[in-house]
Amino acid sequence: MKRKTMILLIVVILAFIGWGIRVYFVNDGIAKKYEIKTYKAGEIVPFDKATFQVNNVQYGKAENNNGYKSIPVSIDMEVKNTSDKNVSLINIIETKLTYGGNYLQTNEGNFDAEELQDLPPNSTVNFTLLYHVPLQYKGKKGKLYIDQSFYRKQVDAKYKKGKRYGISIAL
Repeated sequence: MKRKTMILLIVVILAFIGWGIRVYFVNDGIAKKYEIKTYKAGEIVPFDKATFQVNNVQYGKAENNNGYKSIPVSIDMEVKNTSDKNVSLINIIETKLTYGGNYLQTNEGNFDAEELQDLPPNSTVNFTLLYHVPLQYKGKKGKLYIDQSFYRKQVDAKYKKGKRYGISIAL
């Protein structure tokens, strides 16, 4: 009886050690630290093939749309193609506006999707995104978080150093 118990105990210990080794190798090389580079509105943000800038932020008056009370926040932005080829910057309209852990996205605003999909070299496009921010965030400053696909080289370089990287703009 003791022999069977001892063999079972050894098998369980070996399985646990094997599991621990597997977990170590799966997680080896994974970025464990976070770095969010925060720019201020008006600063030029470098991307791999473009630059980005928030030119203006306007807060409107409270609205009530079918029981949803919100404040319209209009953000004027600019992107410039700094490469020598046409680039697609259409995903810029998916920029997230955040207040703490609350992420807001929009498809409203003043932008030309076709122009953003095929922006010629050295061209600049100005556009506006309109977000509907819940009243609880009235008077608070949000942040814009930019899709990492625009600055993939920076993300990859930081990842090799063990960091996850992102860019935000404080409004």
